Amino acid sequence: MEISRLLIVLGIYLAFRYFIRGRNSSDPAATMSHGKVTQVDNPVIFKALVSSGPVVVDFFATWCGPCKAVAPVVGKLSETYPNVRFIQVDVDKARSIAQEHEIRAMPTFVLYKDGKQLEKRVVGGNMKELEEGIKNIAA
Repeated sequence: MEISRLLIVLGIYLAFRYFIRGRNSSDPAATMSHGKVTQVDNPVIFKALVSSGPVVVDFFATWCGPCKAVAPVVGKLSETYPNVRFIQVDVDKARSIAQEHEIRAMPTFVLYKDGKQLEKRVVGGNMKELEEGIKNIAA
């Protein structure tokens, strides 16, 4: 009897999650990723993804107007530079990652090359400066 109750509760939970995910996917503010950009909210996964190769990390917030404006451009850059890994971090969902990187404004782009964070950051929507940084780490 307890197993059947557990299965019923599990079924209701999964149906609820499916309904919520479907509802949020139609909301453009629920996700900001475009192109080949990976959203990360787990610090362990974040560290693994930035540990090798060229990486661009986009620190954003769903309520940030400039973040929404540059998201399609970042998506295009991710398709233009397929050898560069593009990661998005929602500062509200992954506060520990944002605090570790001392993020004070959104969007902020942090560049990594072979696991080492570059000192130069791109703060704001300067896509020309971001693309120059991407060219430097991709070379």
